[in-house]
Amino acid sequence: MALGKTLKALRQKQSLNQKALSALSGVSQATISRIETGRVRQLRSSALKNLADALGVSVDFLMGDHEVFAHIPSTDSSLGSIPGVSGMREDRFRQIADALDAFAVHENGRVLYVNQTLADLLGYRKEELLGKNGIELFASQQSRPLIQRMINSAASDTYEALFTRKDGSTFPVEITGHNINDNVRLAIIRDIVARRCHQAVTRVQQAGLEAGSLPELGKVVRILGDELEDMGLSFESVSLRIIDENKNLLTSFYALPETRGYRSFQDAVPLQESLDQHAPLRGLISHWHRSKVWEREADAAYAQMMDKTPLGPSYRPELLLDVPFEQGSLGVGLSEQHAVRREALVDILSDIAHPISLVVKRLAQLQSLRDQLEQRPGNLVNA
Repeated sequence: MALGKTLKALRQKQSLNQKALSALSGVSQATISRIETGRVRQLRSSALKNLADALGVSVDFLMGDHEVFAHIPSTDSSLGSIPGVSGMREDRFRQIADALDAFAVHENGRVLYVNQTLADLLGYRKEELLGKNGIELFASQQSRPLIQRMINSAASDTYEALFTRKDGSTFPVEITGHNINDNVRLAIIRDIVARRCHQAVTRVQQAGLEAGSLPELGKVVRILGDELEDMGLSFESVSLRIIDENKNLLTSFYALPETRGYRSFQDAVPLQESLDQHAPLRGLISHWHRSKVWEREADAAYAQMMDKTPLGPSYRPELLLDVPFEQGSLGVGLSEQHAVRREALVDILSDIAHPISLVVKRLAQLQSLRDQLEQRPGNLVNA
């Protein structure tokens, strides 16, 4: 009877019906049915082995009188074990676990088990995480109090937090926790960078639709900065430059993060005169004409140029990144002390550049319409 009970429990645990198990093992469905109902108590060794292999367990386990899935037998202590879950060989369990969403099992933050998906997401090897305090190791400083409160309350609500990878870069995640027992908790972690990027695009679009004139783009840039901060991206400033060669005008909007005072600036200068004076601007326009992303270090010439803007001499980023769009470029200033995955940042800015371009085009059309109305004799503006 132990064989039938164990076989059925294993089959159901892996969401297999008798027909599917028959196909995997080569043992007839009728035989499987008779085993599970206790009508067959002994099998040929070859049939037992085929069933055990199909279910990912040993023959000894299949034949034993176990409380199925009571614990994970630890074949390698460095890999950890999960209290309260098992029944299959650990190598089989690991194959399944590593194919799932990122998760960890922890005791008040101390990692008892972590799957490969989470280790890859964080940039660690699994053994580097086991036994460590996950809250201190990979939860960002600003998210630690929230995570600890959720653990202490044993809440199963889903919430958002910021994690830090081994390389120091920060990214947003969604966490759902479940208690396994009084002390042990399962945390399911989902990378939500793509979702937050979509939210950023939506917010920028909405702010752009609410803007009634080009000067109001300062609010749009401010919102863009807020969204980048919420995604855990560290920057010195975010900028929007509108390049109008027909009007010989360069209009710039800047937003600083909270760490730099949460301020916004805007500036408008003659384009050709600025090009004659500043080599970095000539490089920017060259990349813009070729629709190429421009990544470079901030040199003395750039510092001299920025001294003449509202940001002034206090603004000294180390790295610069500009992503072109039809009417100008979106840019960020970065500090080397803050780890940022620049390829990911380029992708985010590229996604946001399209709605920005549509907003700029709409506002330019509105301004052109206003100018035409003002130039008409007897127009309503002058009436």
